[in-house]
Formats: sequence, C-alpha cells, structure tokens
Amino acid sequence: MSSAAHDLISMSLLQPLRRAYRLARPSLRPAALASGEGLRFREQAAGWPLEQRREWMLDRLREMVRRAWWTTPYYKALFDEVGFDPRSNFTFDEFAALPALERADVHRAGHALVSTAVRPDELRQDATGGSTGVPTVVWLGPRERGWRESGIEHSMRRIGLPSGTRAASLWGHNLDPKASDSVGERVRAFVDNSHQLECFRLSPSALAEYHATLERWRPRYLLAYANALGALAAEVGARGWRPRYPTQCFVTGAEKLTPMVRDLVQSVFGRPVHERYGSRDVGLIAFQMNPDRSLELEVDWANVLIEPETREPVSSILVTKLHGDGMPMLRYRIGDVARFPAGSRPGHPAFALEEVLGRDLDRIWLPGGRWIHGIEFPHMMKDHPVREFQVVQTDDARVTVRVVPAPSFGADNRAGILRTLRANLDGLVVSLELCEALPRTRANKVRAVISEIDERRRAQR
Repeated sequence: MSSAAHDLISMSLLQPLRRAYRLARPSLRPAALASGEGLRFREQAAGWPLEQRREWMLDRLREMVRRAWWTTPYYKALFDEVGFDPRSNFTFDEFAALPALERADVHRAGHALVSTAVRPDELRQDATGGSTGVPTVVWLGPRERGWRESGIEHSMRRIGLPSGTRAASLWGHNLDPKASDSVGERVRAFVDNSHQLECFRLSPSALAEYHATLERWRPRYLLAYANALGALAAEVGARGWRPRYPTQCFVTGAEKLTPMVRDLVQSVFGRPVHERYGSRDVGLIAFQMNPDRSLELEVDWANVLIEPETREPVSSILVTKLHGDGMPMLRYRIGDVARFPAGSRPGHPAFALEEVLGRDLDRIWLPGGRWIHGIEFPHMMKDHPVREFQVVQTDDARVTVRVVPAPSFGADNRAGILRTLRANLDGLVVSLELCEALPRTRANKVRAVISEIDERRRAQR
C-alpha cells in the first residue's frame, strides 16, 4: 500500500471507526465522550480574550475544589485543618493560601486522595517512572483521561498533524520492548499509521538501522525522547547522511530538550522541533506551537491550572487538575522548574511558560548554599563534539562530568570542558570521565545533573 493511500485510509476511515467503536463500548464511552467534549471546548475557546479564560478557569477551579472537599478524605481533613471554606466564592489569591501538594503527601495519603464519586471499575491506575525516587501512583477517572487525550490531539491538530498522520516514534514503549511485537501492536500501528522504534537499547548499529527504517517510512513527524533524538542526529551527522525524514517536524517529550540537542537536530535534519512538556501523573501541560518564531510553550489551560510557587521569574511549577475526577490534585508540586512570564504570581493561572528548565533537583551545589541549575551546563558544552553528558556531584561536593564523545572529540576538548566548568563551579574539584553510554533511569531518561548532597549538608555548606 502506498503511503498516500495509507494516510487517506487512516485519517478518513480508521480513525473515525475507532472513535465510533469507543463510543459503542460501555467501558470506553465515558472517556470518549469527555475527549470529544474537550476537543470541542478548546476549538470554541481558542479566540477567547485573557479575562474570559481567567473567569472560566476560576469557575472550574471552584467546582474542582468543592468536589475534592466533598469526595476525598484527604482534602476534607486538609481544608478543616487550614480553615479553608471551599463553599465560598474564593479568589485566586485565596486559593494560593492552600499548601502545595507534595509527592510525599501523595505517597502517604494513598486512597484518601481517591474520589469516592467515581466507581472503582472506572478508575485507571498510572504511575510516574520513578526517576526521582519511588514512583508516584495516581488514579485517573474517565473525565480526566478524556480531557488529557483531547489536549494532545488538539495541540497536534494545531501544528497540522491530525490523528492518522504518517508518524514514527523513538520512545520507551514498554519495560521489555523486545516483547511488544504482538499482532495487537501491529494492528494498532496500522490503524494509527505509525512506526514505533524503542529507545531502550541504543547503539551506533541500532541508530543506523533506525535511520534506514525511517528513510523507507518517511513519516511527517517523529515523536522522540529528546536525548534519543539527539543521539540519532549525532549518528546521522557523523556518517554524513542526508536524511529525507521527517517531512514536516519533530516533537520531543519525556526529557528536557536542551539548546545543544535542538541545534544539532536542526542542523542535521533541517526541520523544526516542537517541545512537548508533560508528565505521567498530570498529562500534557504545555506545547511549543511555533518554534521558528518563539520557544515559548503554551499551557493547556483548559485542563490544568499552572502557577509559579513564588513571584520570582524562575520558580517551581505547581499544577492543579481542572478535570481530576479520579484523584483531585490541587497545587501539586510536579518537581520541575520553569521561567514564567513577567507578572506571574502564585495561585493565578499562567497561560505560557517561557522555558521549562528541568527538574527542581537538577542543580550543583556551591559553597555557601549557592547553586547552579542544570540548564546552564548545555551552554558550557555546546562548542564541543559531545553526544551526551552527565554532571554528577558526590556527597563530598566533588564533581565528575561523564561524556559520551563524538568521533572528533580530542584532548583540546577535554581541557576546554574542564577549564570552563572549573571557572563556573567556584573551586569545586572537577574531573572528566569518557563513557560509551550514560546510565538511564527506570523510565529510560538521562538525568543530566545529579547531586548527592542532601538538605542537611547543603545547610552546613
């Protein structure tokens, strides 16, 4: 079957049939209806002025807070403890007085955070990859699942990629990807018009094989882990190949897309890279719509209220789910840091993020309690032929830079990296270690910066 015929069949026939099938199945219908509702709302509200969006969000927030108080033991006890009345017509400023929901709170509360208004058979369990410790388990009701799904579909439509578009993914699909090539997976791939490549076992030979596959498949877009895409770009560039894919763009997720990786991908492939920001416990949060014009990420405000923890330009991100029917989560600290637009303040929705900087934990600690965030390190490495890197600080404050070198990496590069890092790390002992590959988390992500210094040691320093 030609690619044009497959595109037409997938978009015009198979995707509508899938939607009809979901609506016909009682177990799938609630989430499918919520997904359709979410798509229609986003399309209708696309031209709303800022104040109308804020008014809608405040109404939705009040409804969500009242539902949390009414249906969960956790929020009933919390509101009583802090003296917050969810029945009042509270403001965004009053909402900001509620304490942030920490991951540790979610672990301790367990089912006390799960809504009693959703039947157990309607709940679906999900969990984070556990890259910062113990995985965080969340429970999703049909409304949240539908609004999450429609957020991604709406964003992809906005950049010209409707469901059924010829696609490929370089992703961590399963804990054991080698066991995933079932008949069901192949049928799903045909319906979706997609080709899946796993990024758990990358090597020069695997990347060369992926390149050949993608040359044959020629997807309109490639969805990829940011660092896996960087590895593919480095391999293709080093071999001097001239790729003809993707025909439109890349979409990255799961990891922070660094300027170094973005520049490398664009130089090798000549296609724009859209950064998608989200997580397993929350879903899509923000999407980069036009990276050629701006690297700002638009927040999916119809589904989540995003606010800064402080008034500082760089702040921890707090998330409130506006359709969290299974497990309400209010002012949830997701663990990432962002650069917020001027004037952003706690409790009030932000409609864009200037940049997601990375994990709140991704920082190297300096004497006197000062620190450097992990987003600074790609700028220090960008002039050197490095495929991947990781900065590790041990409990005695020593720093080791692990580098996966490109073929042209030499002694001058080693000396230059060490010189730059030592100049920026205030006299810390810095060493460099060359590696064939970097260790990855359970979710197959590379943590670019790891510090073993705990809060007690930070205070002492």
